[in-house]
Amino acid sequence: MPTITFSKKTFDESLGKKLPLEKLSEELEQLKVEVGKLDEKTGTLTVEVTGDRADLMSSYGIARALKGRLGIQKGIPAISLSKPSLEIIAEKEALKFRPVIVGAVIEGVSLSDDSIASLFAHQEKLDFVVGRKRKRVSIGLYDLDSFTPPVRFTTISSTGSFLPLKATKKMTCPQILSSHPTGKEYATLLSSAKTRFPVLEDSKGQILSLVPIINGVSSAVTKKTKRIFIDHTGSDAHACNASLNNLCQDFFDAGCKVSRVTVSYPDGEKTTPDTSPQEMRLSVAEVNKTLGTSFTAKQICEFLSKQRINSRIAGDYLDCSIPAFRVDFLHPADLAEEVALGFGYNNFEVKRPSVYTTGKLSATTLTENACRDFMAGAGFTEVSTYIISNPSRISKAMESDEYAQIINPVSDEYTTMRNSLLPNLLDCLSKNTHSPYPQKVFEVGEVVVPNARLPERMETQIRVACISCHAESNLSEVASILNSFSLSCKKKLYLKKLSSKQFIEGRSAEVNLDAKTVGKMGEIHPAVLENFGLQLPCSCFEIIIC
Repeated sequence: MPTITFSKKTFDESLGKKLPLEKLSEELEQLKVEVGKLDEKTGTLTVEVTGDRADLMSSYGIARALKGRLGIQKGIPAISLSKPSLEIIAEKEALKFRPVIVGAVIEGVSLSDDSIASLFAHQEKLDFVVGRKRKRVSIGLYDLDSFTPPVRFTTISSTGSFLPLKATKKMTCPQILSSHPTGKEYATLLSSAKTRFPVLEDSKGQILSLVPIINGVSSAVTKKTKRIFIDHTGSDAHACNASLNNLCQDFFDAGCKVSRVTVSYPDGEKTTPDTSPQEMRLSVAEVNKTLGTSFTAKQICEFLSKQRINSRIAGDYLDCSIPAFRVDFLHPADLAEEVALGFGYNNFEVKRPSVYTTGKLSATTLTENACRDFMAGAGFTEVSTYIISNPSRISKAMESDEYAQIINPVSDEYTTMRNSLLPNLLDCLSKNTHSPYPQKVFEVGEVVVPNARLPERMETQIRVACISCHAESNLSEVASILNSFSLSCKKKLYLKKLSSKQFIEGRSAEVNLDAKTVGKMGEIHPAVLENFGLQLPCSCFEIIIC
């Protein structure tokens, strides 16, 4: 859980009342905020915030939520934005790196060392949580009085240089990515940049930042800063806008003036931030079914209002308006949780279970365990690998290129759902070539394969796969194991000729149990073994068990 530290005095001023620490802790627990300890010397309070609530990662955000719970303010928080006072010109070449850019201007800023530290700590947490380590969203803060608008989102050559933060001399973009601590940490975000690099620069050509890596010293925010320009760049328009609204709402609550920014894209202009609330319809019946309650529509409206959400009764439904700074709403079930929070978990009546049942393992788990026991008894060692894989590993094993891709992968290593267990087993063997042979490994696990008959077009299967790797490994070895496996399952084994580039021609077969095709077996082709750096023969089988 993200941890934040802030001044208790500043928090009380923002809340409008002073609560004893015990009472404050009790109320914040109902908002999924866990209070740590109060440092008596510095007057700072440390709290832990649930990772899905980016809007609670600042003292202003927590105070805003607590005002609703205490009934001080209800519904969507007020925010007034002035007309655009700055323009961002987004060029096509730069948008190839980060297709979305939004911004805002903050005036009337008064910063101290503590508030600067708090501001940048909030920025870093938004970069990490909402931005997925800057991959989806990256945030930049600049002293507006240190440069001349308009701001241009453009690219520069590899020889262009500027003085980045925490550096003592000017550096080129390649130098920043290869030798600057921050540059090295986030270098993968610009792995596609070869000769041109995305930057923000002012009308005089002063470079403000290497996007999305690091800002320049010339426009750094300091205690003297009175006006701040904020930019958010990324790949997800909703996430960029939500995180920008998050910061703008905090500055507005702190008494600053917030102005919009005009972003000129190649295909037209947009004004940011967009403060329009997210609309979502909620069924009263579904709320009560989910929570086990009998709330009326009017009561649900009141509970949502305490959670800073507006709602209107529409028959058996509620039309809800969610603040633009909330990025955690994906489904009406999220609104049902807000109803529970607004009512208060401590207010739910404790009931004994009305039905008593005996727990036991599912049929699928029992089947998996039986397979594990058999394979272990056959002399194989179990391995457990991730269901998430990558196209490179799958192609090295010469598996089908039909697989489910992940839209927003956490890393380049895990971008697809595996469609076979064999690539991961081969990868495991490739990392253990230094160990004694024979090496016999197996895995029981899930794979995701195409199925056009299903609405989601994909199907999850439970499979068992094994590989025997040693100098005498052959088809007969795994065939005998598979035959024993079929007998233990009380099923008849049939083998059919199979031609596959994954196996040696004439040394592979399609596996059928009780006349149903369930998998394949064979001696792995030398080309596949070479792809994984294996020098000894390997034979294998992979079959569906559930």
